[in-house]
Amino acid sequence: MNKFFNKIALLATAAFAVACSTPSDTKYILSPDEVNLTWRGEYNAETHRMHYTENWAGCGWSFGDDSIKPAANFSDYDQLVVTVDNITTDTTTLFLNVRYTTSSIVTSESAPIVNGRTTLRVDLDPEGKSHVVEAYVMSKRPCDIVVKSAEFRKATQYGENHELRMHDSFIDASEFDGYSDDALVSFNYYANGEMTFVSDSGTVVPMNNWVIGMVCSSADVIEAVCPGRSIILKKIGEQAFTCPLGDIRHMLELADDDGERGIYWVVWTGGNLTDVHMINATIREAIN
Repeated sequence: MNKFFNKIALLATAAFAVACSTPSDTKYILSPDEVNLTWRGEYNAETHRMHYTENWAGCGWSFGDDSIKPAANFSDYDQLVVTVDNITTDTTTLFLNVRYTTSSIVTSESAPIVNGRTTLRVDLDPEGKSHVVEAYVMSKRPCDIVVKSAEFRKATQYGENHELRMHDSFIDASEFDGYSDDALVSFNYYANGEMTFVSDSGTVVPMNNWVIGMVCSSADVIEAVCPGRSIILKKIGEQAFTCPLGDIRHMLELADDDGERGIYWVVWTGGNLTDVHMINATIREAIN
């Protein structure tokens, strides 16, 4: 009897894989046609549009939880990447979550919305990725989105770092010529300050020092952000925030500016930091 149910479970898993994925050596594609998990909203499988009707609504893919249907095994991959478009508001925050059976870990990452589009990326938990229960995009505010693509990927390998020429905080767009959209741009800065403080009770407790790194297409319009990321510092010294070149190019294509073609970047700080300053910006080409 157990062999029979095991066979049924394996057939169900295989059917799901054929229906909603295209595996390869480096990636495993999830089809927007096969979104089967929604709450606080409605998903249109033909247009791939999700209508989030309430705060903290979500949509995505449910695989199994090892009770009736086995969880999905994505142990060959390291990252989940989902691209959404036609976002009807830029005041929400989107999160990409992956839930596992082994440790019930939910990993998530917010991403900036630039001209109605964003790409969300999250690294898979090494211990949990062989038992994935579900993956979904959650919205902090009501809005509509269109799911363009979703895929599990192997970790991207990059070539050598090349420094980008920078004048003050400006980098001319020509500095990106010859690189693919998958190249990784790093904005490097230095942070110095106390990592602890003494509370009123005399207890030494950790200080939440934070840095927001921003990239924009205009020196005057700081709201045109790509990316905007708040980083809680766990150490002092050299730090970096990164962005795929494709996200920057998308922002530049849609930017309405009459000045120099390029980007500006800046870091803002909070907490108990005494010195934060930009060092340089570098780029590494993706090689897989």
